Amino acid sequence: MSCIERTKFLLWSRPVFRTCEIIANHAARIFENGRSLANARAELDELNQKRMRYQRVLNRIGASHSHVCMECKGKCCGGARERDAFTDRVLQHPDTPHRLGRRKTGNMAAYDVAPERVTSTVAHVEGECVPGFCPELTTRGCRIPYELRPIQCTAYFCNATINELSPKECRTGSKALIGLMKVQIAAALLALKSRGRKS
Repeated sequence: MSCIERTKFLLWSRPVFRTCEIIANHAARIFENGRSLANARAELDELNQKRMRYQRVLNRIGASHSHVCMECKGKCCGGARERDAFTDRVLQHPDTPHRLGRRKTGNMAAYDVAPERVTSTVAHVEGECVPGFCPELTTRGCRIPYELRPIQCTAYFCNATINELSPKECRTGSKALIGLMKVQIAAALLALKSRGRKS
């Protein structure tokens, strides 16, 4: 039973999620008319609250495999990484001037979020950056609170981490991943709907 649940979670967190993330992200960017999504603040805020809730769930189940990440030393954060996606930015900061699909430079969307809009229970991590890795990775972990990290970062689970999860954690994680995919799809549909709104 545990093998089946782990396999399902692996499929949700890797090929299924990645495919959905790429399609929904680029669809939202293409559907948006100029900066029309900036006029849908209430809807974006609601989607962003859901995104943070699902990411908190993934953070909770991930606590059981933190030792695996420490042994790995952040290989999944290695190399020149594409940064936050279009949907990450507009959900957290609708007025963001960065409207491209992804970017490899500049601050992540989390840095543009006003502190009063965030109820993060995770402190920002201070520490030296790790050369050759994502600029947000420090010697003490990622400097961005989990609920504010790019969706793709929180949705990724490698084989070693999944092997540490119980069947119940895998089921819970699968539901959270499906929820995150629904948020991304809803953002793309909102972008399509926003084309008719007046600026």
